[in-house]
Amino acid sequence: MGITIPALILLLGPLLGVFIYFRMKPKNTKIISNTVLFSGAFLLGVAVFGLMPELFSNIKQAGLWLMFGFLFQLFLERFTGGIGHGHIHSHEIPKNIWVLYVGLYMHALFEGYSAGLSNYLTPTVLSSMVIGISIHEAPAAFSLSLLLKQKLKIHRNLILAILFYVLATPIGYTFGVYIHSENIISDNVSQIITAIIAGTFLHISTTIVFETTLWKKEGLSKWIFILGGLIISYLACLIG
Repeated sequence: MGITIPALILLLGPLLGVFIYFRMKPKNTKIISNTVLFSGAFLLGVAVFGLMPELFSNIKQAGLWLMFGFLFQLFLERFTGGIGHGHIHSHEIPKNIWVLYVGLYMHALFEGYSAGLSNYLTPTVLSSMVIGISIHEAPAAFSLSLLLKQKLKIHRNLILAILFYVLATPIGYTFGVYIHSENIISDNVSQIITAIIAGTFLHISTTIVFETTLWKKEGLSKWIFILGGLIISYLACLIG
């Protein structure tokens, strides 16, 4: 099963976040903030332009499953504190770093699985969802690296934890492709899972956008990244 290129792209996203962390000062996070905005807008576009039109034409009660996905992501953030978006809210971070780590790992694994599920017919071809998830994982890996560095005093443990996290989305992608290509689940179940995924994307993307100051003078430039993400996601869904 040839899935090398999409899996590699999903690997490069979190690796980029880790690389940026180790190459820049933790306080200099402007590039991460802009990446978060772009990825959030891109995921919103993928959900609205790519996933939702197909869902509402193919399955009944698509809205119900979308809402379930939205609420599921809200529940998952109870364990991640929004760090999956590249945000660090110290008052929401669990005291046990491994609770946070497992929550983020599940988040990354689920995102990779969703890309594999939607891409199983052409597992070697890059899709808009693969690109969007890879971009989204860069700030998430950056934030996780920052927190792990503060909590783990042994360098070897830090490296192993980061590497294990980086592999989550490619593993999820491979799993998603395999499950559907081997007909382990029905098309109807696949559509329901896709609707849940679209709901999680809606929560992630709207949270990112609404948490950002867009109407003050210092925030107006952020519209460039939001509109850029929406436009590129539309073109990617149109081509794909």
